[in-house]
Amino acid sequence: MIRIYVNGNAVVTCSTGIGGPSTAIAVEELAKIGIHHFIRIGTTGAIQPNIELGDIIISSASVRLDGTSCHYAPIEYPAVADFKLTQLIYNSAQKKQSNLHIGITASSDTFYPGQERYDSYSGYVIPPLQGTLAQWQKLNVLNYEMESAALFVTCNALNLKAAALYAVMANRSYSEQPQTDFYRSSIHECVEVVKNALEHLE
Repeated sequence: MIRIYVNGNAVVTCSTGIGGPSTAIAVEELAKIGIHHFIRIGTTGAIQPNIELGDIIISSASVRLDGTSCHYAPIEYPAVADFKLTQLIYNSAQKKQSNLHIGITASSDTFYPGQERYDSYSGYVIPPLQGTLAQWQKLNVLNYEMESAALFVTCNALNLKAAALYAVMANRSYSEQPQTDFYRSSIHECVEVVKNALEHLE
């Protein structure tokens, strides 16, 4: 963990590792020491053809394709970001980034079958997951990642505030492979967006 300061207020940065289980552990344990606002910054693969590499995506809500969130609330419970915190991030991003998208994220427990990838070791995806990529595209889902459903449900269930934004490293409409050339600049952009947003957090 690293602590920085924004307007004299301490901000903790924490790497949760990959996936919902470790994210929920981090939320629980950080909440115990008094953290009430959680912002995920990460990378993502877009699934809509109009989203470009290096763009920023902000999640308003997530499709619950995970298991962790079910330990906090039944599947009917929505995985939604905190409105005020998300609005602060959106306003900050608008000032710094013109290539900005806000909408629904698909949050999967797995990188390969849950995101309907066929470039895995087996090259096989079980039938219930076959065709799901096209389904989420038709339903206007913007991207895949692996933590936001757990983050949003856990925080809402515990009366905490959560938001999430991502740097687009791949677009599944065109390629399975991430483009790491965009990593440093795009992540740096997300960090600056959050720092500016935190200056207005009450």
